[in-house]
Amino acid sequence: MTLLAAENLSKAYKDQVLLETVSFTITADDRIGLVGKNGIGKTTLLEILAGKEGTDSGQVTMARACRIDYIEQEKTDYLEASLFDFVAGARQDLLDQYREMRDLEDYLAANPNDRSAIERLGHLSEVFEAGGGFDFENEVKTILTGLGFEQERFRQQVRSFSGGEKNRAGLARLLAGNGTLLLLDEPTNHLDIESTAWLEDYLQKLGKAYVIVSHDRAFLTATVNTVWEMVFGKLERYAGGFERYLKERHDRRRLAEHHYKHQQQEIARAEEFIRRNMAGQKTKQAQSKLKYLNRLKRLPPPKGDERGPTITVASSGRSFAHVLSMEDVALGYGSRTVVEGVALDIYRGEKVAMVGRNGSGKSTVLKAMIGELDPLSGSIKLGSNVDVAYFDQDLSDLDPAETVIDSVWNLDPVAEAYTIRSFLARFGFTGEEVFKMVASLSGGEKTKLSLARLLYRPANFIILDEPTNHLDIDAREALEKALIEYDGSLLVVSHDRYFLSKVANRIAHVTNGFVNIYNGDYAYFRNKIESAEAPTETVKEKPGKQAYLEFKEASKKRSRHKKKIESTRELLRQKEQELAATEKAIAETIPGDDWEQLQEANHRKAQLEDDILHLYSELEELEATYDD
Repeated sequence: MTLLAAENLSKAYKDQVLLETVSFTITADDRIGLVGKNGIGKTTLLEILAGKEGTDSGQVTMARACRIDYIEQEKTDYLEASLFDFVAGARQDLLDQYREMRDLEDYLAANPNDRSAIERLGHLSEVFEAGGGFDFENEVKTILTGLGFEQERFRQQVRSFSGGEKNRAGLARLLAGNGTLLLLDEPTNHLDIESTAWLEDYLQKLGKAYVIVSHDRAFLTATVNTVWEMVFGKLERYAGGFERYLKERHDRRRLAEHHYKHQQQEIARAEEFIRRNMAGQKTKQAQSKLKYLNRLKRLPPPKGDERGPTITVASSGRSFAHVLSMEDVALGYGSRTVVEGVALDIYRGEKVAMVGRNGSGKSTVLKAMIGELDPLSGSIKLGSNVDVAYFDQDLSDLDPAETVIDSVWNLDPVAEAYTIRSFLARFGFTGEEVFKMVASLSGGEKTKLSLARLLYRPANFIILDEPTNHLDIDAREALEKALIEYDGSLLVVSHDRYFLSKVANRIAHVTNGFVNIYNGDYAYFRNKIESAEAPTETVKEKPGKQAYLEFKEASKKRSRHKKKIESTRELLRQKEQELAATEKAIAETIPGDDWEQLQEANHRKAQLEDDILHLYSELEELEATYDD
């Protein structure tokens, strides 16, 4: 079933053509990945589809069954609502129905014989159930938990959240809505690896059409069945998933190059023949060749393989072998400890990836490494001749009021203009682009500029905090290649699984207040985690630390077990109260001739009795296995 059709869409911004007579349809079975270089217009296309941006020409037509849910990237307004209420507000229809049902129930408690009210309540209940109303609260909780929110934060005001958390809240609201076509703009940018994997699984089971703007290659591989690539105002469409797109794009471009090269050779031969023979004996043949060239539809030069960034990462020279040492370090703020027992050594040439859930303490460890946070205990030492360069994911080094070229030139005011422009070209800033204002750059362009500033001066120990956020696929590949070839030491925090698998040869996993070291690449780390084996390879592990870890984990398990017992008892108490109320209603409240209400009440009574029996069995098992 077709949900949406676009016909001859054109859109230009200043002197840049974003869309040029583009037409397409989206069906209910489409799972589309929208890719393309930074700043090429992907977000603009989503906003056109969502009706938030106009076009210069063309039109978008939606079927009656098409309901679009869209949360703009970093543009959503947040009210004073709690996180749970903000996300649940995506289904205002269910909230209104629920409120009316409760009001009717209160009314019927005092006016049990009002037939119109009874009929209205019955109708509302059917509509509410058909719309998923009875499961909606659990669905919202599932989505919030899957996206990495702790349950105790469900009632906190969204306004107080960080920028990344607000974006996750917006994504949760989109997923909780009843749209039939979802438009997702960089949904994984603020998700950790676990939440990204959860989102992949959720989308695969969702049964809705969607268009995803993303540069996360592992995520796209898992979620899309069609790829649209924006190339110079056009949409090139590829069926069969992301991996097939990569291969077919390469094949298409090679074929286009071959056809263009062959035609240029043919044109050159014809022009040479005309030049030599127009005034000679073969004038007629030359004139015929000229007419042929005038009629020939000339192929444009292949644009799809335009060179992307050619990032280079230069080292400032060899450091001593021992680059960084962290000995039994505890880190935190005031009296609150975030991580403890950190024992980490980095040696010359190592490329270490730090991974862990959002809020696990990765940024805290980085701040300590660069000297912005003093340890609560333990020692942190940099080796001799170590030059540190640090990339901040917040891009706080960029001044929005500067131009691109000035942003780098200010680092080296005596440099020649051509030197700065040549350096910026390696990061994809060419021609007039170097005179753009920083404030006008896309998220990916800002990331590339910040990387350019970082890498302008060589360093032999580079610390990168989420360097691939917003980067397009070409830029990610260029950065991967540069870091692989870099002969200095590297510590990188990232949630990009594909990137980590290419770059890292050691993993530091921040979890449960500790940093566990895995002396292998990312695939080795995932294998260890998925097989539920505790890390056996740690750096300078203290003899008593493992016993402490085991004790702490056992304490957590006992606490969770105890909470489960208490919650089961509470649920049992609630069910028994509801059963007593239902039995009383059957005996005293419900009129004997109201067979519909009696039937419904008896059905609920039987269900409650089954639930209570099940809960007693569960409680007995829990209490029997609890070690107090």
